[in-house]
Amino acid sequence: MKAMNTFLGAVLGAAALTGSPVMAEITIGVTGPLSGPAANTGISMRQAYEVGAAEVNDAGGVKIGDETHQVELIFEDSASRPEMGVSAAQKLLTRDNVDILIGDSLASSVTLAIMEVVPSFGKFTMSGQPVSIEIAKKIESNPERYAAFWKASFNSDAYGKALYETVEYLENKSLVTNEDKTVAFIVEDTDYGKSNIEFTAPHFRDAGWTVVAEETVPLGHADFYPQLSKLRADEPDVLISIFTSVNSGIALVKQMAEQGLDPLHMGVYYPMRNEFLEGAGPAAEGMLWTPLMFDPAHNESHKKFAEMFKERSGLEANADHAQGYCQMRMLLDNVERAGSVEADALSKAFATTDYSCVVARYVYDTETHTPKTGGEYLPVPMAQVQDGTNLVIFPETAATAEYRSEK
Repeated sequence: MKAMNTFLGAVLGAAALTGSPVMAEITIGVTGPLSGPAANTGISMRQAYEVGAAEVNDAGGVKIGDETHQVELIFEDSASRPEMGVSAAQKLLTRDNVDILIGDSLASSVTLAIMEVVPSFGKFTMSGQPVSIEIAKKIESNPERYAAFWKASFNSDAYGKALYETVEYLENKSLVTNEDKTVAFIVEDTDYGKSNIEFTAPHFRDAGWTVVAEETVPLGHADFYPQLSKLRADEPDVLISIFTSVNSGIALVKQMAEQGLDPLHMGVYYPMRNEFLEGAGPAAEGMLWTPLMFDPAHNESHKKFAEMFKERSGLEANADHAQGYCQMRMLLDNVERAGSVEADALSKAFATTDYSCVVARYVYDTETHTPKTGGEYLPVPMAQVQDGTNLVIFPETAATAEYRSEK
């Protein structure tokens, strides 16, 4: 599936009607899930990239030397499937001959597959939201082969640290009591889901916890009754669920409420979507989740971004919009600083990135080509659903509310 940047189309169409010269273009190809169980997020990322590029175009474009270039985006559907993502990337790099590739905008499994293809094309490539640490491991293990591949999101080990440190914090504050010190996982059967178990479970084990279950389900899964039967038998103190499909998260919390299961439930990623609270309703009350990176209700700069985004797109901004917008603006800033779309020049620019945007300050670990995390960089805060809204409860430096134990 291919969709041209509608904002750019309007700009170029106006130029044609007025007889104004059309500026040279920088073409950026993007693979992402525009269909399938993660399409909501993939479409949000497309919208965010479009707004970020349109804003730059409206301000005159990207300056390279003495020339100003407009940005053209070309999108292809990966459907969260590695084989489709590879085909989409090859089409963008050959038939469309894009200058830069973003692959994938969401799926780690697709990104890992694309990484095996792109080095032979010599084009700069960036991933969007994929966080699997396996991506960083590839880069670190073969820096020459992946010299022109950079991530725009943190590694999955950042989630593991946030999950465990939140539980530790709540225990130290005597806000929760975990008598058996048992933890269970229900995650999607993807590189994203499994890598999160890989880097979360050791934090708990090292502190004397027992992992009683590691359940994996297909992407988009919605029938959790078999897993919940096991959960009832295991009676874990903590349940960690990890999905990119918001429908999976909605189904899980509703079915848990229906079954009367009440561990300390911690979700990863899916509650970021605005439609999660709408779909889950009261069943989500009291659960914890990470990362609440975008909070326009309690953060003035986030509120201003949401207003700008709605004015430009007509859409209510969500966390994917904020991240995607920042990724595109950071990428285009680096193109301008590099003065080139060539892979070597762009890689050098990324290595010296220090770009602040609405949800993050982008500074890179140059060994893994991954943005640094933490309070002053890319934050990974923990939120709780309280009275149908999301509030940060950890770390204390970012908290907008205290943990509430009763549901």
